[in-house]
Amino acid sequence: MTRASLYVGVVALIILSTSVSASAVSLGKLPITLGEESGRSSAPESAAVSEEGEQEFDISQPLALEECIRIALQSASEMKTGKLDLILEEMNVKDARSSYLPQINAAGGYQFSDDADFGWEKENYDASVSARYTIWDHGQRQGQTAQAKARRTVQYSRYNQTGQSLIFSVVNAYYSILEAEKLIAVDEELLEQSKGNVEKIKALVEVGEVIESDISTARVQQANAELSIIQGSNTLELARANLAVIMGLSPDVNLSVLDAPDYGRYMQMGVIEAEEISTEEAISQALENRPEMVQLISNMTVLEWALTLAKLETFPKITADCGYNVWLDDYLRERDALKNHKSWDVSTRVSYTIFDGGKSGRTVERAEIALLKLQESKTELERSISLEVYQAYLNLEKARKSLEIANVQVEDAKMSLDVIQGRYDQQMIILLELLDAQARYNQSLTNQVKAFYDYKIAKSTLEKAMGVLQ
Repeated sequence: MTRASLYVGVVALIILSTSVSASAVSLGKLPITLGEESGRSSAPESAAVSEEGEQEFDISQPLALEECIRIALQSASEMKTGKLDLILEEMNVKDARSSYLPQINAAGGYQFSDDADFGWEKENYDASVSARYTIWDHGQRQGQTAQAKARRTVQYSRYNQTGQSLIFSVVNAYYSILEAEKLIAVDEELLEQSKGNVEKIKALVEVGEVIESDISTARVQQANAELSIIQGSNTLELARANLAVIMGLSPDVNLSVLDAPDYGRYMQMGVIEAEEISTEEAISQALENRPEMVQLISNMTVLEWALTLAKLETFPKITADCGYNVWLDDYLRERDALKNHKSWDVSTRVSYTIFDGGKSGRTVERAEIALLKLQESKTELERSISLEVYQAYLNLEKARKSLEIANVQVEDAKMSLDVIQGRYDQQMIILLELLDAQARYNQSLTNQVKAFYDYKIAKSTLEKAMGVLQ
C-alpha cells in the first residue's frame, strides 16, 4: 500500500468517526429527533404535506370536515410558505454537515505579457488540484451542526403550529356553515307557522270570531321570520366564502359540506359521546405536545451550544488539518511519474488569547444570561399553557352542560306550545299567547343548534390548547 492511499484511508476513517460522533452528541441534546435521524416529523400526520404529490378533491360534492382540512393543508399559502421554510432549514443542516467533508479545489490560469510570449511554455500557464480536510477545529463544527439541527426542530414546530392554527380555523368555519344552515331551517319552520297563523286568523275574521288587528299581529311575526331567513342566508354565504378562503380557494367557490355525524344522534336521543379526561391529564399532554414548548426547548438547545462554544473560546485552541496537492502543470510539462508532482501535509496549531479586555468572559456571561432568560420564559410559558388548557376545559364543561339544558328546553317549549296551541284552537286564549309560545319554541331550537356547535368548537379549542388537534 502506498503512502498516498494510506493517507486517503486515514482521512476517510476520520471523516466517518467524526461525523458519527457529532451526530450522536447533537441528537442527545435535541428534545425530539427529526428528518433523517428518526424518519418522522414533529408535525402531526394531518399537518404534513404529502411527499407523493397533492391529493385531488372534488369540491362540487359535499365535503366532510376531514376533506376540508386536507385541502387547506395542501392549498393554504401559509402551509406552502412553511414547507419552503422547512426546505431552507434542511439546507442549513446540510451546510453544517458539509464542514465534516474535505474541500477539493481545482485552479488554473493562462497569461502572456511582454516578458512571456503567447504560447504554451511553462511561463504561460499553471494548473493544480488540491484537497484539505480539517481534522479538529476546537468543537466548532459539532456546535454549529447541533445548532442547525435545533433550528430545524424549531421550524418543524412552527410548521406544526401553523398547521394546527389552520385546522382550528377550518373547524370553526366548517361548523359556522352547518350552524347557519340549521338556524335557517329553524327560521323556515317558524315562517311556516307564521303563515299558517295568518291563514287561520283570516278565516276566523271572516266568521267574526277574532278582530282584524290579529292579522297584523300575525304578519309581524311572519315578517320577522322572513328577515331572519334573509340575515341567515347572508351569514351562510359569508361562512362559505370564509371557509373557501381558509382552504386556499377563491371566495366565490360554491362549497357545500356534510353534517357532523353525531348531530342526528344528538337530535334524536339528546346525548353526545364525550371523551373523559381530567384537567391534570390535559395540562400534561399540552406541556408535552404544544409546538410553542418544542420551539422554546429547541431554542434552549441553541443557546446551550452557544454557551459551550463561548466557553471553549476561553481555553487554548487546538486545530489540526491536512492537505493533498497535485501540480498538474508540472506533470503535463515533464510527462514523468505523477508521484513526482504530488505533495501532502499535516499541520496542527495551538493558540491562546492572553488578554482581550475581558471580551471572551463577557461573551460567556451574555450566553448564560440569555439561557437564564429563556428558562424563565419556559416557566412563564408553562403557566400560560396551563391556564389556557384550564379555561378551555371549563368552557368545554360549560358547553356540555348547555347541551343538556338546551335539549330539556326544547322538550318543555314543545310541550308548552302544544298545550297553548290547543287552548288557542278552542278560543280559550288570545293570539299573543300563541305567538309568544311559538317564539319561545323557536328560541329553544335556536339555542339547541348553537349549543351543539358551540360544544364542537369548544372541544376543538381544548384539543388545540393541548397541542393534539388534527
